[in-house]
Amino acid sequence: MLRMLWKFDDFTIAPCNTTHIPSIKNCYNLYAPFPHSQSKENITLDDIPHTMILINHIFGNQIEIGLRYIKILYEKPTQILPVLILVSEERETGKTTFLNWFLMLFGENIVLISPQELTSHFNSGYSTKNIIMIDESILEKNTSVEKLKSLATAKIISVSQKHVAQYSIPFFAKLILCANKVREFMRIDEEEIRFWIRKIKVIEGEKNTNIENDLFLEIPKFLKYLSQMPEVDISKSRMVFTKDEINTHELSEVKEESRSGLRKELEIYIDDFFVNNNYDMFEATAKDVKEKFFSHNHQISIAYIRKVLKHEMKIDVMEMKKYDPFNAGGDKRTGKPFLFLNENQHIGELADNEVIKDPP
Repeated sequence: MLRMLWKFDDFTIAPCNTTHIPSIKNCYNLYAPFPHSQSKENITLDDIPHTMILINHIFGNQIEIGLRYIKILYEKPTQILPVLILVSEERETGKTTFLNWFLMLFGENIVLISPQELTSHFNSGYSTKNIIMIDESILEKNTSVEKLKSLATAKIISVSQKHVAQYSIPFFAKLILCANKVREFMRIDEEEIRFWIRKIKVIEGEKNTNIENDLFLEIPKFLKYLSQMPEVDISKSRMVFTKDEINTHELSEVKEESRSGLRKELEIYIDDFFVNNNYDMFEATAKDVKEKFFSHNHQISIAYIRKVLKHEMKIDVMEMKKYDPFNAGGDKRTGKPFLFLNENQHIGELADNEVIKDPP
């Protein structure tokens, strides 16, 4: 016979991996108890060899950042973090092992979903989770990318569940994506700072077929090791890590691939122009560019060219003046031209200066 039936006013999310909080201000806490306890003795890296092999394989030369990232996930589950993206075209790279290890580590407060679930109207499968992992991620639609960026910084989420009225709760989810494409899995703008992309290599040598069991057994020791690490300075950036810390070659590649088709064509035409002409700069309006490079392409408008030059390529627009389009030596025109600089020549000049400065 029930002696007491608890009654709550609402739901909430109050993440904590060290002490479970059943309710706050008479609101039921949907955050599940953390499934593991720390070891009591002090731990060294020699005590967690399998864990460190995996972490070193995933984070490579950024292993220190990787350890700080996991420490924050464990000790500060409310802290915003960048979206971690693991990419590789090959199989047997350890990405799945890493995801399975995280599932074991964080228990009911982590979920693995498909890209389709991310854009579904119903989000109850992940809205109450602290870590959302998306496997085989190819986010081709712009709406999917915008949804992902929104979730990365959202503080409140409206839970939508079948046959249940919507309700809002605090949202602290961190996102981890895995993709089998290195450059084309999603569109990332030049200014974007929310993504940390790492390319994962194929595991070399003899493979440990019992690795997941070994990792599970080391979890209590690994948690203790995380607690022994120095406190992470979270004051440098809203997402803890600075732009320079999480900047990788893979991120640059994805940003380059994400450029519009017109921008890629313009960069080729402009580079070819400088290669074939001994100029360090030239001036031209969007109309001039249209007439020179796209006169027979009726699908590319002057307005679109101007938009790409100004907003995507960030080329400076000059004040109203008389100018010589493309340094052609003909009649000057009046307008507000863009100033195009020969970046390759400037780089060469810098290199020459460095050589001059070197001691004999």
